[in-house]
Amino acid sequence: MYQAAIVEDEREMLRYMKERMEREFTARSLPVSFDLFSSGKGFLGMVSEHYHYDMVFLDIEMPDIDGITVCRRVREVAPGTLVVFISNKKELVFQTFEVQPFRFIRKSQFDLLVSALTDSVCAELAKRNPSILKIVEARSGDLYSFDINTIRYIEAQGKICRIVTGSTDTIVRCRLMDLEKELAGHHFLKPHRSYLVNCRYIFYIGKNEIMLTDRGTVPVSRGKQEAVKQQFMLYTIG
Repeated sequence: MYQAAIVEDEREMLRYMKERMEREFTARSLPVSFDLFSSGKGFLGMVSEHYHYDMVFLDIEMPDIDGITVCRRVREVAPGTLVVFISNKKELVFQTFEVQPFRFIRKSQFDLLVSALTDSVCAELAKRNPSILKIVEARSGDLYSFDINTIRYIEAQGKICRIVTGSTDTIVRCRLMDLEKELAGHHFLKPHRSYLVNCRYIFYIGKNEIMLTDRGTVPVSRGKQEAVKQQFMLYTIG
C-alpha cells in the first residue's frame, strides 16, 4: 500500500482530487491510501511526526505557508517523495525547479491530465528499482554499470565520455551518440552536442547554460535554449 497526501486549501477541490485519483489508481491496480490536508501547516505537522508519504499532491498558493516552502521541508526529510504541484499559476513552474517536483500541472487542466499523471506516477514507482546503464568498452572489454537515476550529466571529450553522478566522475571510452540511444526514455536532454543532462537534476535554464541542483553548470548551444526549455517543460508536466 502506497501512502499519498493531498494538500489543497479549497476543500471542494481537495475532495474531488481524492475521488478522481482513487479511481485512476484503482483502475491501474495500484493500492494507494490518501490523507487530506487543507493547509501546508497541518501537513507539515504530520511530516514532523515522522510519517512517510510516497507521493504528495500539492497546491502552491496557500494562505498559511506556500507549497514551495512545504516541498523544501519535505525534501529535507524524504528526498525520494514524489511531489506533484497542482496550480493555476503556470508562471510559477520555474520557481519550483530548486525543489525538484516530479510534475507540475495546471489545476484547470486536472481532469484532462489526471489519467496521464497517474500513468507517470505508476511508471516512476515501477522504476524505483534501479535502472541500470551498462557499458562495455570495445578495446578493453571492461564493463561499467551505472544507476541511471544517479547520473547528473555526461560529457563527450573526443573518443571518451565523462559520466558524472552524485558521488563519482568516471571516464569511459565510448560514443555519446550510443549513450543517447541507451538513455532514450529516461528524460535526458541534449543542450549541446557534447552533453547529455538528466532532467531530474536541472535547477535553472539560462541563455547560455544549465545550472544543476549541485550548482554545477552545463553549456547550452546557441539557438537551443527555447527547445531545451520546452523539453524540460514537457518533462515537468508529464
